[in-house]
Amino acid sequence: LVHRPPEPVFYELHDFLIYASDLFWWGALGAWALGLWLRPPPTPWRMGPSLLIGPMLGLWALGALGAAFAVDPAYAWYQVARVGLVLGLYLMLLNSPWRPGLIIWPLAAGATVQAIIALLQFLQGHSLGLRRLGEVPFSVETPGTSVVFLQGRIWPRAYGLTQHPNMLGGFLMFFLLLAIGYYLSQTGWRRLALMGMIGLGLTALMLTFSRAAWLGTLVGSAILLTLATRSVNAQRLRRESLLPLALVLLGIVAVFTAANWPTVSTRLGFTAQALEARSVQERWTLITAAWTLLRQRPILGVGLGNFSVALYRLAPEAIRPFGVYQPVHNVPLLVAAELGLLGGGLWLLLSLAPWLLLWLSRRSTPLTPWMAGVSGALAGLMVVSWLDFYVWFSQQGRLMQWLAWALWAREWEGRRPI
Repeated sequence: LVHRPPEPVFYELHDFLIYASDLFWWGALGAWALGLWLRPPPTPWRMGPSLLIGPMLGLWALGALGAAFAVDPAYAWYQVARVGLVLGLYLMLLNSPWRPGLIIWPLAAGATVQAIIALLQFLQGHSLGLRRLGEVPFSVETPGTSVVFLQGRIWPRAYGLTQHPNMLGGFLMFFLLLAIGYYLSQTGWRRLALMGMIGLGLTALMLTFSRAAWLGTLVGSAILLTLATRSVNAQRLRRESLLPLALVLLGIVAVFTAANWPTVSTRLGFTAQALEARSVQERWTLITAAWTLLRQRPILGVGLGNFSVALYRLAPEAIRPFGVYQPVHNVPLLVAAELGLLGGGLWLLLSLAPWLLLWLSRRSTPLTPWMAGVSGALAGLMVVSWLDFYVWFSQQGRLMQWLAWALWAREWEGRRPI
């Protein structure tokens, strides 16, 4: 909508924007609000667990409180409005009737499209010319393309229709963990269809070469399996549903790893390589820069969404070797730099709240496979938040994160008296 300075900072980190997807979820949010006005609900609103809604409101309030003192006040207010809208999305999903199938099948359709496009991109080694659908043009010759050193040559990672392979990996991770939870309670053709979609999604996830998404999938799967063993009919689930799916997924991972072990080992840090060394060094430089900003403004931070602009204006020398003004790839540190130490603490509380609630009610709260899948997806996103920034700042990542919180809170309150 509005292009703004400074030019050395990537436009999406300081411009006023509307995304195509905004038109859909803003429309849904507006329709829900109109419905509440025309016909108020007979029962009180659900706000979700206090340990979730409290930190959410606290982060939003800190963003508004610090906007007037931000490095770029106008952009801080823009981000405050966006966080307010995703808070509304959380409340809408929490207070609207839905079934898990209404969530998982649209996600499965989207993941299947993304996976097919990602597979074709990787096989051809460049983008497919789908710019009208939002595809980022990329090839080995395109500056800034995310690449790996594969079988003796530089090769682009799969983007799908996202802005970066890491975001594609995060979305596919999110889908896979939710889908597995739903799959465990299905039978017949639904189970077979989901198994195929999950297998295709995992293949595309591997082609993103996203370390954060790989690790998030691993941790999320462990959480999912642990909670699934506490669900009803756990023994039948293991025998009839989980074992066939596990064999398919482990086979995909084994074949991919064996075929691409030099690249996989480098991405995982087992071996050294110049491309990876630069990536790791750049991230450590951004961590140092984040601490520099935090020391300068420890109370209210530099302003919601202002990290990159603040880095350019307040501490450009901190990243002089790279000159890349982007958010630090660690959300707790990023939130602390933008909203102050209290903001960082609220984010940590928000991240840990679901696990604290599950632990405190471990002997009394019945679980379903869907709850296990939602918890696994939430765990995967928590892992990603320590290794990348998109669940906090990016519009797409932020939608995933708040959707996960809403689904978890909805399922949690369905298991307990309201």
